[in-house]
Amino acid sequence: MAHVRHLVDVHTGDEFDQPVPFGLVYPICTADGSAPPSQRGRTWEHLIACDRELRQVV
Repeated sequence: MAHVRHLVDVHTGDEFDQPVPFGLVYPICTADGSAPPSQRGRTWEHLIACDRELRQVV
């Protein structure tokens, strides 16, 4: 299975990028297309704790 970089939060529509497998996940933009409040990378554990549910963009 290939690494999927482009991800979206199914609850909010916010878009994320994970440049390297098992690495940090970075916000790209919010659902309305504006810049995210923070562009700092997060771990999957942090995103899950914040009720994010990321899925690959089809």
